[in-house]
Amino acid sequence: MIYELLPDASHIEEDEELLFDAVLIEFDGYAEVSFFSPDADYRQQPGAPEVIEFVGNLEHAAWLDHIGTAPQGFLLISKRMVRVLESVRPFRYRLIPAVIYSEKIAHLVRDPVKKRRTWYQVEDPTLRNDDFVILQLVDQFDCLDRDRTMVGGVPFRQTGREYLSSDRAEHLELRAPEGGFPPVFFVPELLFYCFTEEAKQACDKAGLKGLWWRPQP
Repeated sequence: MIYELLPDASHIEEDEELLFDAVLIEFDGYAEVSFFSPDADYRQQPGAPEVIEFVGNLEHAAWLDHIGTAPQGFLLISKRMVRVLESVRPFRYRLIPAVIYSEKIAHLVRDPVKKRRTWYQVEDPTLRNDDFVILQLVDQFDCLDRDRTMVGGVPFRQTGREYLSSDRAEHLELRAPEGGFPPVFFVPELLFYCFTEEAKQACDKAGLKGLWWRPQP
């Protein structure tokens, strides 16, 4: 079984100020910066800071291992989760540094109008969380079977589409490479990272929190 990983937001109450666990402190060009494709090196993307900063609920972050972010949906996971995935099988990736500042000081670290980072520095460890990183894969697997993957009752090859989201396929067929897939992998035609059954089981066994697994048909 192959899964898409989504953040579990069931712990967020409707009356909470933040409807996501972390909101990006915007920077110049943030809307064009992508950490999804293996070909996109964030260090070469104009405007991308060395550390991606967020404002969020630190009480939630303290027990979560996967955090939903806005307005960009980055794959923000705990360093512990990276170690769990590596324990399944080695794979190649980039880890992009991230920090989450307490929503209590949102007005100090983020300009309320421009939504950009202010000069205010946060040294107090109770007001920041440095335990998360953005995961970016650096390998890709050309493994989609375009004839056996079905979309709208016809093979994907016949649809004329270049990309496929997780909720569009009626059946997803992948050709496993020799030796099998790594725990998480990138397929060029898919708009999501794929996680293996072994990866899910390892995360479940480790008691990781904040993970919602969407199985692929």
